[in-house]
Amino acid sequence: MSSLIALGTGGAATAATFYLYVGVRGKNKIKVDPDHVPYWAFTIGMLSANAGTAFQQLSGIGTQLNASLQSNAALGDWGVGATATMLTIAVFGLKPRAWKDALCGAIAPSLFAAAGGIWVIPASLFGILTSFVS
Repeated sequence: MSSLIALGTGGAATAATFYLYVGVRGKNKIKVDPDHVPYWAFTIGMLSANAGTAFQQLSGIGTQLNASLQSNAALGDWGVGATATMLTIAVFGLKPRAWKDALCGAIAPSLFAAAGGIWVIPASLFGILTSFVS
């Protein structure tokens, strides 16, 4: 047996995305609490890092966001950790909104990994768990 669940990372990312979509709508048997959307999206972001090209665009969004903030001379010296901090505050400091939390949660793993230091801890711990589905 190559893994605990034989989904593969692409299949797991697709299944998690579909579960999140169905659950957020709340009109079906599956219900996702708006407070849990960032965690689902973070899971999707971690799975998509190892999935096929259709999912690898999520990390590109985080990279482009960080590059645009770093290239803005008005902000001065801007590090990837600052972008990760802003993203975390946007998710947990603002009122839960499914679209905002899903986008921020999905691009968070790539920013956390790029920031290094303490930001890598959630990504590396979750990376161990993704080995069970691939």
